[in-house]
Amino acid sequence: MTTRAQQIIEQADSCLKAGRYEELIPLYEQLEFQVSAIEIDAVPLNTIYEPLLASYLVANDLHSARGLVDRIPEEYKTQAPQLATLIQVLDMMRQWERQNGKLKDIYNLLHQSRWDTSLAPLMALLQDSIQERELNILAKAYTSLPVQLAASRVWVEEDAAAEQLVATLGWRYDASAGLLYPKAQEPIPNRAIGLQEFGQLADVVAHLEVKQESS
Repeated sequence: MTTRAQQIIEQADSCLKAGRYEELIPLYEQLEFQVSAIEIDAVPLNTIYEPLLASYLVANDLHSARGLVDRIPEEYKTQAPQLATLIQVLDMMRQWERQNGKLKDIYNLLHQSRWDTSLAPLMALLQDSIQERELNILAKAYTSLPVQLAASRVWVEEDAAAEQLVATLGWRYDASAGLLYPKAQEPIPNRAIGLQEFGQLADVVAHLEVKQESS
Protein backbone atom coordinates (compact mmCIF):
# COMPACT_ATOMS: atom_id res chain seq x y z
CA MET A 1 0.00 0.00 0.00
CA THR A 2 1.38 3.41 -0.89
CA THR A 3 1.68 6.22 1.60
CA ARG A 4 -1.20 8.12 -0.03
CA ALA A 5 -3.71 5.26 0.31
CA GLN A 6 -2.69 4.76 3.94
CA GLN A 7 -3.11 8.48 4.63
CA ILE A 8 -6.62 8.48 3.16
CA ILE A 9 -7.64 5.49 5.27
CA GLU A 10 -6.29 7.14 8.42
CA GLN A 11 -8.08 10.41 7.59
CA ALA A 12 -11.36 8.58 7.06
CA ASP A 13 -10.97 6.70 10.34
CA SER A 14 -10.33 9.99 12.14
CA CYS A 15 -13.42 11.55 10.59
CA LEU A 16 -15.55 8.58 11.65
CA LYS A 17 -14.31 8.74 15.24
CA ALA A 18 -14.76 12.52 15.39
CA GLY A 19 -18.23 12.44 13.82
CA ARG A 20 -17.17 14.54 10.82
CA TYR A 21 -19.31 12.47 8.49
CA GLU A 22 -19.61 15.14 5.81
CA GLU A 23 -15.91 14.68 5.04
CA LEU A 24 -16.17 10.96 4.35
CA ILE A 25 -17.48 10.95 0.78
CA PRO A 26 -14.59 12.86 -0.83
CA LEU A 27 -12.07 10.78 1.14
CA TYR A 28 -13.57 7.44 0.16
CA GLU A 29 -13.96 8.62 -3.44
CA GLN A 30 -10.25 9.44 -3.47
CA LEU A 31 -9.47 6.01 -2.05
CA GLU A 32 -11.61 4.27 -4.65
CA PHE A 33 -9.84 6.13 -7.45
CA GLN A 34 -6.43 5.52 -5.90
CA VAL A 35 -7.02 1.79 -5.69
CA SER A 36 -8.82 1.28 -9.00
CA ALA A 37 -6.43 3.40 -11.05
CA ILE A 38 -3.12 2.90 -9.28
CA GLU A 39 -3.12 0.30 -6.55
CA ILE A 40 -5.33 -2.58 -7.59
CA ASP A 41 -5.72 -5.02 -4.67
CA ALA A 42 -3.70 -2.67 -2.45
CA VAL A 43 -6.32 -2.45 0.32
CA PRO A 44 -9.22 -4.69 1.37
CA LEU A 45 -12.29 -3.84 -0.68
CA ASN A 46 -14.48 -3.61 2.41
CA THR A 47 -12.50 -0.53 3.48
CA ILE A 48 -13.73 1.23 0.33
CA TYR A 49 -17.09 0.09 -0.96
CA GLU A 50 -19.16 -0.42 2.19
CA PRO A 51 -18.32 2.90 3.90
CA LEU A 52 -18.58 4.86 0.64
CA LEU A 53 -21.97 3.36 -0.17
CA ALA A 54 -23.17 3.98 3.40
CA SER A 55 -21.98 7.60 3.16
CA TYR A 56 -23.91 8.12 -0.08
CA LEU A 57 -27.04 6.75 1.59
CA VAL A 58 -26.63 9.10 4.56
CA ALA A 59 -26.33 12.03 2.13
CA ASN A 60 -29.38 10.71 0.23
CA ASP A 61 -27.27 10.73 -2.94
CA LEU A 62 -28.97 7.71 -4.46
CA HIS A 63 -27.68 8.45 -7.96
CA SER A 64 -24.05 8.24 -6.86
CA ALA A 65 -24.87 5.19 -4.74
CA ARG A 66 -26.33 3.41 -7.75
CA GLY A 67 -23.29 4.32 -9.83
CA LEU A 68 -20.98 2.92 -7.16
CA VAL A 69 -22.89 -0.36 -7.04
CA ASP A 70 -22.46 -0.68 -10.81
CA ARG A 71 -18.68 -0.24 -10.41
CA ILE A 72 -18.24 -2.82 -7.66
CA PRO A 73 -16.79 -6.11 -9.00
CA GLU A 74 -19.50 -8.75 -9.21
CA GLU A 75 -17.33 -11.38 -7.53
CA TYR A 76 -16.94 -9.15 -4.48
CA LYS A 77 -20.69 -8.58 -4.21
CA THR A 78 -21.19 -12.33 -3.69
CA GLN A 79 -18.60 -12.41 -0.89
CA ALA A 80 -19.67 -9.39 1.17
CA PRO A 81 -22.89 -9.84 3.21
CA GLN A 82 -22.86 -6.30 4.63
CA LEU A 83 -22.49 -4.88 1.12
CA ALA A 84 -25.48 -6.97 0.02
CA THR A 85 -27.53 -5.50 2.87
CA LEU A 86 -26.47 -1.96 1.95
CA ILE A 87 -27.52 -2.57 -1.65
CA GLN A 88 -30.87 -3.80 -0.37
CA VAL A 89 -31.24 -0.60 1.68
CA LEU A 90 -30.42 1.41 -1.44
CA ASP A 91 -33.07 -0.42 -3.45
CA MET A 92 -35.66 0.19 -0.73
CA MET A 93 -34.78 3.89 -0.56
CA ARG A 94 -35.12 4.20 -4.34
CA GLN A 95 -38.53 2.51 -4.15
CA TRP A 96 -39.53 4.91 -1.37
CA GLU A 97 -38.44 7.89 -3.47
CA ARG A 98 -40.59 6.55 -6.33
CA GLN A 99 -43.50 6.28 -3.85
CA ASN A 100 -43.92 2.52 -4.28
CA GLY A 101 -42.01 1.43 -1.19
CA LYS A 102 -42.63 1.48 2.56
CA LEU A 103 -40.60 3.48 5.03
CA LYS A 104 -41.10 0.92 7.78
CA ASP A 105 -39.33 -1.71 5.63
CA ILE A 106 -36.21 0.48 5.57
CA TYR A 107 -36.33 1.04 9.34
CA ASN A 108 -36.81 -2.69 9.94
CA LEU A 109 -33.84 -3.65 7.78
CA LEU A 110 -31.57 -1.06 9.40
CA HIS A 111 -32.64 -2.17 12.87
CA GLN A 112 -32.43 -5.93 12.31
CA SER A 113 -29.09 -6.01 10.47
CA ARG A 114 -25.75 -6.43 12.20
CA TRP A 115 -23.09 -3.86 11.30
CA ASP A 116 -19.39 -3.89 12.11
CA THR A 117 -17.86 -1.12 14.17
CA SER A 118 -16.84 0.95 11.14
CA LEU A 119 -20.35 0.98 9.69
CA ALA A 120 -22.54 1.10 12.81
CA PRO A 121 -22.19 4.89 13.34
CA LEU A 122 -23.05 5.54 9.68
CA MET A 123 -26.13 3.33 9.81
CA ALA A 124 -27.36 5.07 12.96
CA LEU A 125 -26.82 8.37 11.18
CA LEU A 126 -28.70 7.06 8.14
CA GLN A 127 -31.78 6.35 10.26
CA ASP A 128 -31.49 9.84 11.77
CA SER A 129 -31.20 11.45 8.34
CA ILE A 130 -34.26 9.58 7.05
CA GLN A 131 -36.23 10.69 10.10
CA GLU A 132 -35.11 14.29 9.63
CA ARG A 133 -36.14 14.36 5.97
CA GLU A 134 -39.55 12.92 6.76
CA LEU A 135 -40.16 15.38 9.59
CA ASN A 136 -39.16 18.29 7.35
CA ILE A 137 -41.77 17.13 4.82
CA LEU A 138 -44.39 16.94 7.56
CA ALA A 139 -43.53 20.41 8.88
CA LYS A 140 -43.86 21.91 5.40
CA ALA A 141 -47.08 20.11 4.55
CA TYR A 142 -49.10 20.39 7.77
CA THR A 143 -49.97 23.00 10.37
CA SER A 144 -51.27 20.17 12.57
CA LEU A 145 -51.14 16.39 12.22
CA PRO A 146 -52.07 13.26 14.18
CA VAL A 147 -49.34 12.03 16.49
CA GLN A 148 -49.76 8.56 14.93
CA LEU A 149 -48.59 9.90 11.58
CA ALA A 150 -45.50 11.55 13.03
CA ALA A 151 -44.69 8.42 15.05
CA SER A 152 -44.83 6.26 11.93
CA ARG A 153 -42.35 8.59 10.23
CA VAL A 154 -39.78 8.34 13.03
CA TRP A 155 -40.50 4.69 13.88
CA VAL A 156 -41.08 5.17 17.59
CA GLU A 157 -44.03 4.86 19.97
CA GLU A 158 -46.56 7.68 19.89
CA ASP A 159 -45.79 9.03 23.37
CA ALA A 160 -42.07 8.98 22.69
CA ALA A 161 -42.57 10.69 19.32
CA ALA A 162 -44.57 13.51 20.88
CA GLU A 163 -42.02 14.01 23.64
CA GLN A 164 -39.10 13.91 21.22
CA LEU A 165 -40.59 16.37 18.72
CA VAL A 166 -41.61 18.84 21.42
CA ALA A 167 -38.17 18.70 23.07
CA THR A 168 -35.94 18.71 19.98
CA LEU A 169 -37.90 20.60 17.33
CA GLY A 170 -40.09 22.88 19.37
CA TRP A 171 -43.33 21.36 18.11
CA ARG A 172 -46.47 21.73 20.23
CA TYR A 173 -48.53 18.73 21.35
CA ASP A 174 -52.20 18.70 22.29
CA ALA A 175 -52.58 15.40 24.12
CA SER A 176 -56.37 15.71 24.42
CA ALA A 177 -56.76 15.97 20.65
CA GLY A 178 -53.80 13.73 19.81
CA LEU A 179 -52.42 16.41 17.50
CA LEU A 180 -48.94 17.76 16.93
CA TYR A 181 -48.35 21.29 15.69
CA PRO A 182 -45.06 21.69 13.82
CA LYS A 183 -43.05 24.79 14.60
CA ALA A 184 -43.66 27.42 11.97
CA GLN A 185 -40.88 27.93 9.46
CA GLU A 186 -39.00 31.22 9.70
CA PRO A 187 -40.44 33.57 7.03
CA ILE A 188 -38.11 35.04 4.42
CA PRO A 189 -38.62 38.83 4.50
CA ASN A 190 -39.47 40.91 1.42
CA ARG A 191 -39.69 37.97 -0.90
CA ALA A 192 -42.72 37.09 -2.99
CA ILE A 193 -43.60 33.45 -3.47
CA GLY A 194 -43.73 32.53 -7.12
CA LEU A 195 -45.86 30.03 -8.98
CA GLN A 196 -42.99 27.57 -9.15
CA GLU A 197 -42.76 27.42 -5.35
CA PHE A 198 -46.51 26.88 -5.04
CA GLY A 199 -46.09 23.98 -7.44
CA GLN A 200 -43.24 22.58 -5.37
CA LEU A 201 -45.35 22.76 -2.20
CA ALA A 202 -48.19 20.96 -3.96
CA ASP A 203 -45.73 18.26 -5.01
CA VAL A 204 -44.59 17.86 -1.39
CA VAL A 205 -48.16 17.44 -0.16
CA ALA A 206 -49.01 14.96 -2.93
CA HIS A 207 -45.80 13.01 -2.23
CA LEU A 208 -46.64 12.83 1.49
CA GLU A 209 -50.21 11.68 0.87
CA VAL A 210 -49.04 8.85 -1.39
CA LYS A 211 -46.46 7.80 1.23
CA GLN A 212 -49.13 7.80 3.96
CA GLU A 213 -51.34 5.53 1.88
CA SER A 214 -48.47 3.09 1.23
CA SER A 215 -47.25 2.91 4.86
